[in-house]
Amino acid sequence: MKKATNKPKPKPISGIYLIKNNINGKCYIGSSNNVARRLNNHKLDLGRGSHNNILMQHEYTKYGASAFSFSILIKDIPEDMLVAYEKVYMYLYDSVVRFKGYNQMFPTTNHKLFKQAYQELIERGVVDREN
Repeated sequence: MKKATNKPKPKPISGIYLIKNNINGKCYIGSSNNVARRLNNHKLDLGRGSHNNILMQHEYTKYGASAFSFSILIKDIPEDMLVAYEKVYMYLYDSVVRFKGYNQMFPTTNHKLFKQAYQELIERGVVDREN
């Protein structure tokens, strides 16, 4: 019989994540208020052959799981800023450009929030002022 543990569940981490095809460099940028769960869902869907991003699914099937990496780019983003940060990272990675990424469109966000997120990334040293 297993011992009951009273460990509290870890608090979900919000943030921006990257799924990268290490063969051709294409990437997918996403955001979530629970990044670990969201990345796990992507892995499950890709593994089952049922991911809603047809191009990424096709290349996952073609190249295999070992060709893809899953990582968190930035953590602890306030929920009201997630989409703005996602948009900044999609811009930085050119992930909506078909030969560079799998994102199909920029998420809609307030231009002011986009500028705020971009400025915060400059202040954190994540983005160069020249970008």
